[in-house]
Amino acid sequence: MVTIKDIAKAAGVNHSTVSRALNDDYRVSVNTKERIQAIAKQMNYIPNLAAKQLVQQKTHVVGLIWPPKEGLFFYNMSVQLQMEGTQRGYRVVLIADFPGEGMAAFRQLGVDHIMLWNCYPNLPVSFYTERARFRGEVLAMAGPRVDGAHILGVDRQGAFVQAVRHLHALGHRRLSYIGRPTHRDKLSGFIQGHAEQNLEYDPAFVVSDISPAFEEEVLAMLKRSDRPTALLVSSQTVLFRLLRIFRRSGIQIPDDLSVVVYDDVPELEELEVAFTAIGPSAQEMAVRAWDILTGTYGEGEERYVDEVMPARLVQRESTRSL
Repeated sequence: MVTIKDIAKAAGVNHSTVSRALNDDYRVSVNTKERIQAIAKQMNYIPNLAAKQLVQQKTHVVGLIWPPKEGLFFYNMSVQLQMEGTQRGYRVVLIADFPGEGMAAFRQLGVDHIMLWNCYPNLPVSFYTERARFRGEVLAMAGPRVDGAHILGVDRQGAFVQAVRHLHALGHRRLSYIGRPTHRDKLSGFIQGHAEQNLEYDPAFVVSDISPAFEEEVLAMLKRSDRPTALLVSSQTVLFRLLRIFRRSGIQIPDDLSVVVYDDVPELEELEVAFTAIGPSAQEMAVRAWDILTGTYGEGEERYVDEVMPARLVQRESTRSL
């Protein structure tokens, strides 16, 4: 195999200059760097990545701890994170496991950094124990603050406030929230939006998707003489359940009801009616996540980043003016 010493002999320089040139070191002039890189290419030089990683103590692999949950958003978000990492020269290894176990596995594998999609109200002690042993950066996304980690939150409450504003601007005055009441940030945004727009909040227009009588409750609400004219749906999973109800009941979107769905995923555009969506952009969130995780922090700067991704609303066919 061709070595750095072989290239140095051909270029008439010492091997340290070749090493610096191949690593794009600023201490080597542009002309010398280009000449050495051209010689290396002509000689079919293949770098010893294992040795390079040993010296640098870097693997260029990032661990992604993903919740063991199903859903279109989780798939699309993980794909965006992996695609963005590839563009930056990193490989992403995904583990669908709980935080403590995921941290332990990645620490043993020697990854450079770790991303965690934090959908847990409280992280276990095992997570913090493993965090203390892990030397790389940790980024916690979407959930509560985590000690010893960068934070990239999601403004779910602001998303629902924005959705209420959108529907109010279209002339809707009676709105319904369909989803889990325990998702307090979403429901709080729904209620806050009502207060901002001087709309009357009716608790009867809040339907829980975990209710055993979910379909009956939705139908009963839609049969009222003062039924809502628009629905705010907490996820795509809930939307698909609603679509079955709408088909059986002959309800047409958006002629009979306007609908806004939380989390914009590509599949919402492929349905018979393209759905208006709210939430953070998965692509923009992936870019910012990698910026934070691989950023450098100078003297006097905050050690850990703490940011919130703003929500955006993408209007499509499922909402219309009254």
